[in-house]
Amino acid sequence: MQLSDADRETLLQTLNAKKPELLQARIANALLLLAYGLSVEDVAGLLYLDEASVAGWQAMFSKRKSKAA
Repeated sequence: MQLSDADRETLLQTLNAKKPELLQARIANALLLLAYGLSVEDVAGLLYLDEASVAGWQAMFSKRKSKAA
Protein backbone atom coordinates (compact mmCIF):
# COMPACT_ATOMS: atom_id res chain seq x y z
CA MET A 1 0.00 0.00 0.00
CA GLN A 2 1.32 3.40 -0.92
CA LEU A 3 0.62 6.54 1.09
CA SER A 4 1.26 10.09 0.06
CA ASP A 5 3.25 12.23 2.47
CA ALA A 6 0.06 14.13 3.32
CA ASP A 7 -1.86 10.91 4.00
CA ARG A 8 0.94 9.59 6.20
CA GLU A 9 1.05 12.84 8.15
CA THR A 10 -2.73 12.83 8.66
CA LEU A 11 -2.66 9.24 9.91
CA LEU A 12 0.21 9.93 12.29
CA GLN A 13 -1.60 13.01 13.64
CA THR A 14 -4.64 10.85 14.29
CA LEU A 15 -2.53 8.30 16.15
CA ASN A 16 -1.01 11.05 18.27
CA ALA A 17 -4.32 12.70 19.17
CA LYS A 18 -4.60 13.40 22.88
CA LYS A 19 -8.28 12.48 23.22
CA PRO A 20 -8.69 10.43 26.41
CA GLU A 21 -10.65 7.62 24.76
CA LEU A 22 -8.02 7.24 22.04
CA LEU A 23 -5.21 7.22 24.56
CA GLN A 24 -6.99 4.58 26.65
CA ALA A 25 -7.39 2.39 23.58
CA ARG A 26 -3.70 2.74 22.70
CA ILE A 27 -2.68 1.87 26.25
CA ALA A 28 -4.98 -1.15 26.26
CA ASN A 29 -3.60 -2.29 22.90
CA ALA A 30 -0.02 -1.94 24.14
CA LEU A 31 -0.72 -3.80 27.38
CA LEU A 32 -2.44 -6.65 25.56
CA LEU A 33 0.51 -7.04 23.20
CA LEU A 34 2.89 -7.04 26.17
CA ALA A 35 0.74 -9.70 27.84
CA TYR A 36 1.08 -11.84 24.70
CA GLY A 37 4.83 -11.75 25.23
CA LEU A 38 5.98 -9.02 22.88
CA SER A 39 8.82 -6.85 24.12
CA VAL A 40 8.46 -3.16 24.93
CA GLU A 41 10.60 -2.43 21.87
CA ASP A 42 8.41 -4.52 19.57
CA VAL A 43 5.17 -3.02 20.88
CA ALA A 44 6.52 0.49 20.51
CA GLY A 45 7.56 -0.19 16.93
CA LEU A 46 4.29 -1.85 15.96
CA LEU A 47 2.13 0.89 17.45
CA TYR A 48 4.26 3.89 16.43
CA LEU A 49 5.00 4.76 20.05
CA ASP A 50 8.16 5.59 21.89
CA GLU A 51 9.58 2.88 24.12
CA ALA A 52 9.44 5.10 27.20
CA SER A 53 5.66 5.46 26.90
CA VAL A 54 5.12 1.71 26.57
CA ALA A 55 7.48 0.95 29.45
CA GLY A 56 5.76 3.60 31.57
CA TRP A 57 2.31 2.16 30.87
CA GLN A 58 3.59 -1.30 31.72
CA ALA A 59 5.06 -0.08 35.01
CA MET A 60 1.90 1.87 35.85
CA PHE A 61 -0.30 -1.16 35.20
CA SER A 62 1.97 -3.46 37.22
CA LYS A 63 2.02 -1.00 40.11
CA ARG A 64 -1.79 -0.60 40.11
CA LYS A 65 -2.24 -4.35 39.93
CA SER A 66 0.11 -4.99 42.85
CA LYS A 67 -1.73 -2.39 44.99
CA ALA A 68 -5.06 -4.08 44.26
CA ALA A 69 -3.77 -7.49 45.36
